[in-house]
Amino acid sequence: MAHYLPKTLAKTLSSIAYHAPGEYGLFWDQDGTMPWKELYWALQEDHELRFVRQSHLRELTLLELEMPFELDGNLLRIRKGRSVPDYPTSEQPPARLFYACPRKRYEFVQQNGLAASGRRFLALASNPNLALRIGNRRDPGPLMLEVNSRLAASEGVSFRVAGPELFLVESIALKHLQFPRLREDDLLQLTARKKEQPTAKTLAEMPAPGSFMVNPEHFQQAVTGKPGIGVTGKAGKGRRGPGWKREARKGRDRHKRSI
Repeated sequence: MAHYLPKTLAKTLSSIAYHAPGEYGLFWDQDGTMPWKELYWALQEDHELRFVRQSHLRELTLLELEMPFELDGNLLRIRKGRSVPDYPTSEQPPARLFYACPRKRYEFVQQNGLAASGRRFLALASNPNLALRIGNRRDPGPLMLEVNSRLAASEGVSFRVAGPELFLVESIALKHLQFPRLREDDLLQLTARKKEQPTAKTLAEMPAPGSFMVNPEHFQQAVTGKPGIGVTGKAGKGRRGPGWKREARKGRDRHKRSI
């Protein structure tokens, strides 16, 4: 396990994921689970911990080393007997919170506002550097949005405290968001539609691999036993109609007489 002894690695992962997850932009769901990939992305920020994979967590479990959570499929799950972190509601959140938006979601957020996806809560940070760290895990060039959190809270939006600089929210309305100023060419690039993907109907109409299009000449050949005009032969050349040899001989005879 690189330069880490198993016991040291177990303590390090416990500290990051369980004892101080908010410092790394991490949080647990109310059922005591966290997607493994989110811890994995956070570990990529430390070059000494980039080696950690799910197999290492399984190995630590087999070694019966003390850890407050275990791997359950693609989730981290807090062990029985350990408390699930409780994130209290903030009575007075910071006036401004930050969210580093992945570029592929930017157009959607501009039209619909912010909402959690895949989890109940969305993580916002009072420190733009922490917000950028979280955003960089999904997109190396995220766009920084500002949330007018004090106004949102006054209108009923609930913010939960998940760390010294980390706050959780279910959604943020468009009116409470401030977007960065972008150059026109950058905005066009962000909002450019992706290449149109084939629909199910289009795919159904396309010939399957190895198939061919049937034309009337194929039916003529099936009924008469003779290929129709224009049907491709084995050598790939177009076959001609009956009598072509006779016409060819007449042409050769006329040519000989003219010599």
